[in-house]
Amino acid sequence: MTWKDILKAHCGTEKQEMEKLVGNQKKIDADKDGKITGKDFAMLREKKTKLKKTHKSDSQIEKEILAEIEKEGGALGMKNLKPICPSEDLQRVLGKMKKEGKVFMHKDGDIYTHEPKR
Repeated sequence: MTWKDILKAHCGTEKQEMEKLVGNQKKIDADKDGKITGKDFAMLREKKTKLKKTHKSDSQIEKEILAEIEKEGGALGMKNLKPICPSEDLQRVLGKMKKEGKVFMHKDGDIYTHEPKR
C-alpha cells in the first residue's frame, strides 16, 4: 500500500454530513434545529397537553354559541363559530341544541335562534 492510498483511506476522522429531514419529519422537529431528539418529543407532548387542558364543557360551548349568535343579531354562519372549539365538538353541541329547539338551521347552513321564515 502506498502513502497515497493511505491518505485516501477513511480512518474515521472525517466529518459526517447530517442527512436532511424529509417528508413529515419536519413537523416532528419542534425546536427547528434539523435533528429529531428527545427534546422535540417533550415539546410536542407539552403542546398536546396544553390543547387537552383547553377542552371546554358542552354547557360552556353552548353559552359561547348563544353569545355569538346574539352578538351577530340572531343569525350567523359556521365561520363565526369555528374559533370557539374543535369542529367535532361544535357539531355535537349544535346537534343537541337543535334537538332541544334552542337553535334552528337554515337550508343554506345559517344558524338562527328563531324559526326562519320560509
